[in-house]
Amino acid sequence: MTAANVLGLAGILLAIGFLADFIFRKTSFPDVIILIALGYVVGPVIGFVQPEQITAFSQVVTAFTLAIILFHGGLKLEFGSVLPIVPRALLLTFLGFVFSVAAVTAFAYYIMGVELLHGLLLGAIIGGTSSAIVIPMIDRAKARPEVKSVLNLESALTDALVIVTALVLLQIITTGSMDNSLANAGQAIALRFFLGVLVGVAVGVLWLWVLARIEGETYDDIMTMAIVFLLFFVVESLGGSGAIFTLTFGMILGNGVKVAKWLRIRRTVAVHEMMMKFYSEISLLIKTFFFVYLGLMITFDKPQPLVIGVILAFILLLSRWLPVLLSTAGSKVLWKNKGILTMMLPRGLAAAVVAEMVITAGIPNATIYSSIVPAVIVATVAIAAISVPIFARKSQ
Repeated sequence: MTAANVLGLAGILLAIGFLADFIFRKTSFPDVIILIALGYVVGPVIGFVQPEQITAFSQVVTAFTLAIILFHGGLKLEFGSVLPIVPRALLLTFLGFVFSVAAVTAFAYYIMGVELLHGLLLGAIIGGTSSAIVIPMIDRAKARPEVKSVLNLESALTDALVIVTALVLLQIITTGSMDNSLANAGQAIALRFFLGVLVGVAVGVLWLWVLARIEGETYDDIMTMAIVFLLFFVVESLGGSGAIFTLTFGMILGNGVKVAKWLRIRRTVAVHEMMMKFYSEISLLIKTFFFVYLGLMITFDKPQPLVIGVILAFILLLSRWLPVLLSTAGSKVLWKNKGILTMMLPRGLAAAVVAEMVITAGIPNATIYSSIVPAVIVATVAIAAISVPIFARKSQ
C-alpha cells in the first residue's frame, strides 16, 4: 500500500469510528461489532489489507492500545467508588479466572481430546477479560460507578494473570519440566502487581507535583502521555505489570486533589476538562484502530474452530455466573447489576498477544490457538456488546 492509500484508509476508519460511536450513544447498537465487522470486510473478505502487512506491528498496536485505554480509564476512577469495592473486585478476578480456566480445560480435555497441559494453556489464554475492550465498552454503558470500577479493576488484573499464567504453562510444555513452576508463577504474578502499583503511586504523586509547577503549559498533556509510555516500558523491563502501572498512575492523577490532601501537599492540580477531552479523543482513535485490527486478524477458513469458539464463549459465560454471585453478595448495588457483571466477559488483547507467542514457540498443535482464540474473542465481544446495554437499561 502507498502512503496515500494508508492515509485514505485511516481517514475512512476514523470517520466510521466516529459514526459507530455516535450510533452507540444514540441507539445502544454496539460500536465494537461495527468496527470488528469493518476490519473483517477490508481484510479477509475483500483483501484490501492483508494481515501479513500489519503482523509486524501487532505488539506495538496492542501495547499502545493497552497503555492509552487503561490510563484514560484510571483518570475517571474516583477513590470514593473504587476503594470500597477492591475486595470484591479481587474476589471476582480470582474466582472468575480459576472457574474459567477449569471449565475450558475440562471441555478441551474431555470433548476436544486435547492433552491436559494444552487444555490448561488454552484455558489460561482465554481465562480473563480484556481491559482494552471492557473499559471503553462499560464506559459507554449506563452503569453505576461501583459496577464500572469492579469491571475496570477486574479486567486490568486479569490481563496480568493471563499473561503470566499462560507463559508459565508454555514454559512447562516446551521444557517438559515442572520445577516449582507453580510457586514461581505465584511469585511472578505478585511481583508484577506489586511493582505496577508501587511505581504507579510513586510516579503519580511526583507527576502531580510537576504538573502543579507547569500548570498552563500548552503541551502538558503530551508530556503526561510521554510519561505513560516511558514508565510502561520501564515497569515491564523490571518484570512488573505495565497495565497495572498505567491504571494506577491514571487513578492518582484523576484523584489529585484527594491525594494531595492525604499527603498534606499544599499545591496540586485537578485533572482539567481539556486533559479529559484530549484522552477521550485519543481513546476513540485507538479503540477504532484496535477493533478494526482485531477484525483483520480473523481467519475463519474452516467452520469447526468457529463453532468451538462460540461454544467456549458460552462456557465462559456460564462459568462466570457463580463468581459474580459470590462477589456481589451483600452489596445491593452490585447484586442489582449482576447481569451486567456476568455478561461483561470480552476476551481480547492479552488473549491475542499470548496466542501469537504460543504460535511462534512452535509447540505441537499450535494451530488450535490461532484458529480458536480469535473466534472466542469475537463471540465474547458480541455477547457483551449486545447484552450489556440491555441489562444496563433494566438496572436503572
